[in-house]
Amino acid sequence: MKNEIQALIHKEAALLDQTKLDDWLELYAEDGSYWIPMDENCDPLKDSSIIYDDIERLKMRVEQIMRQHRVAQDPASQTLRMISNIDIQVVEGEEQASATFAMLLMEMRSGDWRQRGLGNINHYPAHCTATFTKVNGEWKIKDKVIKLLNRHQPIFGLSFLM
Repeated sequence: MKNEIQALIHKEAALLDQTKLDDWLELYAEDGSYWIPMDENCDPLKDSSIIYDDIERLKMRVEQIMRQHRVAQDPASQTLRMISNIDIQVVEGEEQASATFAMLLMEMRSGDWRQRGLGNINHYPAHCTATFTKVNGEWKIKDKVIKLLNRHQPIFGLSFLM
């Protein structure tokens, strides 16, 4: 089971880097959530977050990125994710699992002198946690939390998916 969860974590990173966002959405359970908190111990329902999306909001975000013109993504970001330090805990007999892992996301947009920050490579190191559940015999992401190390600093142009 741990190998399946590890493969799912790497598959998610690859699909995001390849901008295969429709396929990426299929990795999430129907009651899934995607959260980037501002503070270490905040409650996403009571406190401000960088992003807190349920599956419907994620579908809307993917629709906007993939099929609508967005000035903030013209030209589109190119990303590269490196995943390490994966620790997986499986709840035996319940078809549930959790994982913690480190992620380093690098993002760059090419372009010309008229657009701020183009050509710069931005780094987003993070501690990630995720819970997984089996749906019809297939592992799905139930909840994902991305705790950015630089979450207390200004983050410009966060118009792509972490």
